[in-house]
Amino acid sequence: MNNPNSNYSQAGQDGPSPSRYVGALRPLALAAVLTLSACAGLPPADPAPRLATPAAGDFVKAPVAGQWPVNQWWSDFHDEQLNSLIEQALHNSPSMAVAQARIGQANAQAQLAGANTGARLDASADLTRQHYTANSIYPPPIGGSTLNSGDLGLNFSYDFDFWGRNRSMIESALGQVAAAQAESAGAASTLSAAVASTYYQWQLVNARLALQDDVQSQRNDAALPRQTRVQLETQRDELYYQLKSLVGGTQFPEHLAAKPLPNADVGVPTNLPLDLVARRADVAASRDRIKAALHDVDASRAAFYPDINLSAIAGFSAFGLGNVLKTASRNIGVTPALSLPIFDAGRLRAGLDSSRADVTMAIAQYDQAVQSAVSDVNDAFVQLQGAQREQASLTQQIAARKRDLESAERRQHAGLSDGREATRDKLALLTLDDQELAREQRAVSARIALIKALGGGYQDPAADDGLSKK
Repeated sequence: MNNPNSNYSQAGQDGPSPSRYVGALRPLALAAVLTLSACAGLPPADPAPRLATPAAGDFVKAPVAGQWPVNQWWSDFHDEQLNSLIEQALHNSPSMAVAQARIGQANAQAQLAGANTGARLDASADLTRQHYTANSIYPPPIGGSTLNSGDLGLNFSYDFDFWGRNRSMIESALGQVAAAQAESAGAASTLSAAVASTYYQWQLVNARLALQDDVQSQRNDAALPRQTRVQLETQRDELYYQLKSLVGGTQFPEHLAAKPLPNADVGVPTNLPLDLVARRADVAASRDRIKAALHDVDASRAAFYPDINLSAIAGFSAFGLGNVLKTASRNIGVTPALSLPIFDAGRLRAGLDSSRADVTMAIAQYDQAVQSAVSDVNDAFVQLQGAQREQASLTQQIAARKRDLESAERRQHAGLSDGREATRDKLALLTLDDQELAREQRAVSARIALIKALGGGYQDPAADDGLSKK
């Protein structure tokens, strides 16, 4: 009969090799799982979540000639002054610094989760000088003497993660990183839209001030125009400092140049219902948080299974420093370990229920984000359509008033009128021009709001991930 210890002697080892323990771990784990299943029952797998998705009927009827916003959509306004302000804002704004800090936090958590998996190797060394009592476990010559002792060693450990708990925790952390990145993109979209909207409100007030100069030149009772001008100047200054606060930094221009308001004609993309959830940063962030929460559920479920790991030590330990590195002072050991949860007063079940509740919350937040996205698109386009519908009426009124003014001026030149009729027509025309400026600004603001509602140029890189939809 073969000697059961012959393998050790042939290999020149003092005990079982680590590979023998590793080979025995999986059957041991299987036996533990069967035992656990018989005792308490493992939690069943959760069904795939069902997420809301917008349909074509959810949106207002709108022209479909529009395109999705590009990443730097503001460049389509062809205003270098606006381009510079938005670029400064994205670089200097505290809100962007906060968003970037959140990404850093999420990355650090992901790195920490990854560092807690796989193999670990530590080196240790210590030196002790100790007087050993003669009335304890050590007999003479150790007992009753003062000796030096030393230890040198390497400590190895490995968690096999058969059930994927560590992997799920890493995937959850990576999902939080993706969510933080999407939220940063959303913050950039919100900031750029706010800068553009405030900028064009400032341009509107500046244009209305120019009109007031003409109004004041036409009126004898100049008190009312002066009061209106003071109000507009106050509004202009308020908008200037609001814009300066949004942009941040020290490079904000002392004076802004007056620019005409841009064209606001725009439609919606033909694939709006299909792609909206992939082009909104807030929706993408909510989706990433669902995926992170699902991985947390997987990690919580894996905690019901036994934890299996292997640890080993190799080094030297001896009394007397001169003996530490001698062959006889070798200290070698291999320890496979299994931790089997049997009774924990409901902690594992409570942890799983908490993770499932997080998934439910994340799904509700996702559905809410989708609903808000549809509402934002509809609100912006209704406002844009309203401003566009006003244009035809105002254009007709302006044209009619211009004809009246031309007729009044001809009568004045012919000596048939004293000029008051022409002045009245000029003031009426200036009032209509002011209304048209306000209409143009409302249209531009609605266009900017629509750009933001359509995602502001963002596109989720992980939109098609297999999550179910309602």
